[in-house]
Amino acid sequence: MSTNEVNRITLKLETQPGQDLIPANSFKIAIDELTTILHEVELEISQNKRGSLKWGVADLSVGSATISLENVSDEIELGQKSTISSIEGLQLLNSHKIRPEYFNDNALESAQRLARLTSDGVSKINVFSHAHNLQLYVTEQIAVNIADILEHIEYLGSVEGSLELISGRDGYALFFRVRDVVSGKVVRCFFPENILDDALNAFRKRVIVYGLIKSDNIGNPRTIRVQNMETLLTEHLGTEFSRRGVTYKANFYGSN
Repeated sequence: MSTNEVNRITLKLETQPGQDLIPANSFKIAIDELTTILHEVELEISQNKRGSLKWGVADLSVGSATISLENVSDEIELGQKSTISSIEGLQLLNSHKIRPEYFNDNALESAQRLARLTSDGVSKINVFSHAHNLQLYVTEQIAVNIADILEHIEYLGSVEGSLELISGRDGYALFFRVRDVVSGKVVRCFFPENILDDALNAFRKRVIVYGLIKSDNIGNPRTIRVQNMETLLTEHLGTEFSRRGVTYKANFYGSN
């Protein structure tokens, strides 16, 4: 199996009965959304906020509206994992209302837009990788399942965990990531400029952040608009945290 094959993912669109042409805009949207899924999955796998994979067009067949995207960077293993995780994630979304591993909200929203093309002049969307023996037909059910996954509840509360990453790109909202001690999942924490010094000083430390939480459909926090934060001691901690109006008591132990 060649390096090119294991780093390739293919997208094929088929027309509705009685139509000869795939709408050009639908084809463009499909490419854009699949590329976004690959990019967002890569970011979650690598935890690299900029991304290192570069996807190029390896093959294009106009007659059947088929395009193959190939990772042309030197990150071969990351390209393979991103390809496999993207297809397996879409397969899961075809049948379950479960967030796939490495699918953040941006990836889910792109998958939802891709699935909705099946009601916009496209009868079938096939995503596959011959090298990994993976394929699926994207259906409208993906969009339905994602709508339930992205259904959220907003409430004032707190999130506690280890501060793992800080992002401050020009033109983008400041945020850091906290791995929640309750769910074990990463929560994106958007914060104002006046909290930046506190966030930098708390890097790789256990923190508790307070603000407006947006949770998923089963109550796990996804994001929080930070109003205040504090750094916790690494020794044995007894702390309280609030989830959906309920206060819990927990003990945490740090390592010396």
